Amino acid sequence: MALLLVLLFFFLAAIGFALFLIRRDRGEREPATALWAAFGFGALGVVIASGLEFFLVQDVFDGGIHPIGQLAVAAITVGVVEELAKALPLMLFIFRKRYFNEHTDGVLYFALAGLGFGLPENILYTLQLGAGTGFLRLIMTPLFHAATTALIGYMLIKVKLDKASFGSLAGMVLLSIGLHALYDFGLLSHRPLLVLVSLMVTLGLTASLFILYFRARSVDETQGLSIVGNNSFCRTCGHPNPKHKLYCSQCGNHA
Repeated sequence: MALLLVLLFFFLAAIGFALFLIRRDRGEREPATALWAAFGFGALGVVIASGLEFFLVQDVFDGGIHPIGQLAVAAITVGVVEELAKALPLMLFIFRKRYFNEHTDGVLYFALAGLGFGLPENILYTLQLGAGTGFLRLIMTPLFHAATTALIGYMLIKVKLDKASFGSLAGMVLLSIGLHALYDFGLLSHRPLLVLVSLMVTLGLTASLFILYFRARSVDETQGLSIVGNNSFCRTCGHPNPKHKLYCSQCGNHA
């Protein structure tokens, strides 16, 4: 019974947060197929990462005591593999899509990919190790993967819309990998102080996810990419846009 409750909470947390992001998006309605595709790319990432980690770092997950250096290498490896497996396929797929056109899209689509990765991962760990492990992961990781991937997505959309450099994008990828590695290192060490650091990392990332989303929404309003904000006139034809529609009713272009 406890196992089923934990699994149910994982589903509810993923569905609830996805709906939270989608319903608070104030820009153009996103295609449902694209939203599902983002989630699917995350789920595909689980398969890719699991295969690679089985050959690269499986020995450190046996619950035994390992040298700190070995744990650090394993944590970094997991961070690299999982962050790239979650984000890279979606980056290649979505960057040039017309509907990837608002700052909130960078957070929305990549957070969904993170949910697509985190949900099956949490389910698999719970089924393998029991309800106790699932409960701990429910506390520690329900939005962890969504948060690290959203950091990458936000910088990717800034590259597209604001001409941010690809160096900035690479830096954000490295930051996501570093935070992921720090989190895993603390858990793998089984040392109370380092486990506490892991908890602080995941709580900080969860908070940053909400902050980043509302910051992106604010930027969209400022740049006229939202149904509220400064798009009182069409920037293409100059026609009045008193209802602040995203697309001009006169010429059909972005207002």
